[in-house]
Amino acid sequence: MADLYLMRHGHYVGHRPGYHAPDDAELSPRGRREAIVAAQVLPPVAAIVSSPLPRALQTAKLLTKHSGIPLLEPVPDLREWRSPTAVQGLPPDEFPEDYTRWRVRRTLDPTNRYRDGESLQELSERAACARTRLSIFVEQEGSLLVVSHTLFLSMFISTEPAATAFSNATRSPWSFLEIRHR
Repeated sequence: MADLYLMRHGHYVGHRPGYHAPDDAELSPRGRREAIVAAQVLPPVAAIVSSPLPRALQTAKLLTKHSGIPLLEPVPDLREWRSPTAVQGLPPDEFPEDYTRWRVRRTLDPTNRYRDGESLQELSERAACARTRLSIFVEQEGSLLVVSHTLFLSMFISTEPAATAFSNATRSPWSFLEIRHR
């Protein structure tokens, strides 16, 4: 039976708790070193697939280079939650006041989004779509390693409504380069 393995990307430049990384955030030297080490202990998979965001794609490329496992084309649906540009790169104490209020209310109405960001419902639907597509791939081609992002992966493994899945995701940390079996 083929399996689906999920891995969070490596440590990235500028990482700090509560911070919404910009889409172009890249792996840090530490993240690169750790990805090379992780490549030696990967589960047996037919291929690796990744989010198109640099920190995930760079992780996947290092895993491929140091394990010999083929890397498939990046899958746009595997990208992290699309955070509003107004908060990217800011520490939580510098978030706009209306964004802070929105964060408190977002689970009450998961369809509501903040400015150009993605709603929790949109994220949940994208994760469900990706889950279906990748499950079909696994059935047809064999085991697969997915390299993506914390919130996305947490939503990917959940079958709960968007607000519940999000609440559970915030209580279940996913370490850099941690692999979970689905």
